[in-house]
Amino acid sequence: MLGIVIATHGKLSDGLKDAAEVIVGVTNNIATVNLNSGDDVQELGKKIEAAVKEVDQKAGIIILTDLVSASPYNQSLLITNGLDPELQANVYVIGGVNLPMLLETINHQILSTPVEQAAPAIMAQGADSLDIWHASAIEEDDDEDDF
Repeated sequence: MLGIVIATHGKLSDGLKDAAEVIVGVTNNIATVNLNSGDDVQELGKKIEAAVKEVDQKAGIIILTDLVSASPYNQSLLITNGLDPELQANVYVIGGVNLPMLLETINHQILSTPVEQAAPAIMAQGADSLDIWHASAIEEDDDEDDF
């Protein structure tokens, strides 16, 4: 089963997991790692490494982080670089997580999608889940409907 690690600032990772469970029900093989104010960044790396080993079921691992180039992302890269080559080859670190991306990851976990196919689909879902709306986009209908 695909392993999922969510590593974020604060308790965002716990919130994302909780929100996903409201939508899809109980999730499996997902670990959350939080970086709270004042936490040691090196300890964060150790927690991420422990989470990766916890969810490793030899089907690949997706690490979802909140911000590219921030501590959870950087520590994920560092620990991944230190993993044994066989495990390292099956770990993907994705920055910029949002709820639709987590749901997409869980769907791929349920479908047993190979990790190398799941990772780009998760990225695509992240981009596809963004939108903007403003009232100026509403076209005014000059013709009144006859009822």
